[in-house]
Amino acid sequence: CGKICAIMSEIERIKIQHILVSFDATPVQAKRTKEEAQALASELRKRAMGGADFAELVRKHSDDPIQEGDPAPGVYRLLNNGIEGENFQEFVDALNAEAEAKHLEIDNQIKEGEISEEEANNAMQAFVDDLRARGDAKQETIEHPRGAMVPAFGDVGFSLDVDGIGVAEYNEASSPFGWHIIKRLA
Repeated sequence: CGKICAIMSEIERIKIQHILVSFDATPVQAKRTKEEAQALASELRKRAMGGADFAELVRKHSDDPIQEGDPAPGVYRLLNNGIEGENFQEFVDALNAEAEAKHLEIDNQIKEGEISEEEANNAMQAFVDDLRARGDAKQETIEHPRGAMVPAFGDVGFSLDVDGIGVAEYNEASSPFGWHIIKRLA
């Protein structure tokens, strides 16, 4: 049965929280060396396993962007491979389509003399701000396809029990952004 049975026995959806510890040679280009990042990841894993407030560790140490005031920073909902459902990429694609349509609408209003360049810029900025707010609000509740994430992220996340903590080790292919300290929330 092997790997196929293991995959089939995994659950469909999980909710995780993670800390990204990156370094200067990754796409994130954090301001630390690979060795410093590995040591920090090891320290954070120990602190998390020792009962430290995981959300606070995320706020203080993650190299992923954190929204100020976010009560649950670094949280993702993941859909396992082969599971259907609304997902974040589809949501982002829809927002991008809205932005393109709005841009064309505003361009036409400028060409027709209905609005000035300044009014157009203000209208477009307000529209983009609204899209960002909608995206931020949806991030907490929408699911990400496992295949859209780096492989180690899902491999570790789906292997954990609820409240379990694991580490996706840095690897150029499966975890190219650095180390992910992952806690499964649900």
